[in-house]
Amino acid sequence: MQKSHIVTLLTDFGLEDHFVAVMKAIMLEVNPDLNFIDISHMVPRHDIASGAFVLGQAYSYFPQGTINLAVVDPGVGTARRAIAATAGGRFFVAPDNGLLTYVFNNEEVVLTHEIASDHYLRRPVSTTFQGRDVFAPVAAWISRDIQLQQFGPQIHNPVKLKLPELTRVRDTLIQAAIIAIDHFGNLITNLKPEDVPPYGGPGKKCKILAGQREITNFRKTFSEGLPGEVFVVPGSTGYLEIVVNNGSAAAELNLKPGALIGVVLA
Repeated sequence: MQKSHIVTLLTDFGLEDHFVAVMKAIMLEVNPDLNFIDISHMVPRHDIASGAFVLGQAYSYFPQGTINLAVVDPGVGTARRAIAATAGGRFFVAPDNGLLTYVFNNEEVVLTHEIASDHYLRRPVSTTFQGRDVFAPVAAWISRDIQLQQFGPQIHNPVKLKLPELTRVRDTLIQAAIIAIDHFGNLITNLKPEDVPPYGGPGKKCKILAGQREITNFRKTFSEGLPGEVFVVPGSTGYLEIVVNNGSAAAELNLKPGALIGVVLA
């Protein structure tokens, strides 16, 4: 597979410190022709599930051969593995902690190698900043046509997060969950439009129970909602979102990723 000179970055490092800039500097030492695109550095601190969701939404829009560098790594310095992978015609470098879950679930062909060869790392390897010493140099060396098998052995059991699934509690009740919250406070659920009657799903009507609130309004656009109204729209991610017109549903309902919600069918 031909490598691109595009490297995307996704981290929970924020923008106040030197971390992101130093990772880019390390990569430019190896390959000064790289082009960087920042997916996000505002993933909630240590929130692997949120980082996995953001990466899963973004990676497929980049050209074949793009190298995706993702670091949300609360286990830095422990025995957790570092991995380099190919999936969907693209490359990924990340800690083996579930950060690539959506990528692995979306793609039929996945090849994963543990990063075990010291030759390609920056020495000494910090126990607190392996984005600089492990992941950044490996991403850069991939752009220089180093094959994944040169970094270490192939592995067949990369860590994957257990993602919430829809559960039919009874004929008239489905248990769902909040899987992510975006910058606007919109609550992204694991429901798809075809799961509920207002958008063509089975049944005549339904209501959603979320954060001690019954939600009965289902819209097609944000602008259809009244000011301050809590309602549901089909989001650009392909999932239904609970939103507040000109407000934050996350704050209004006091919900976080992983919170359970219910769908009552009639």
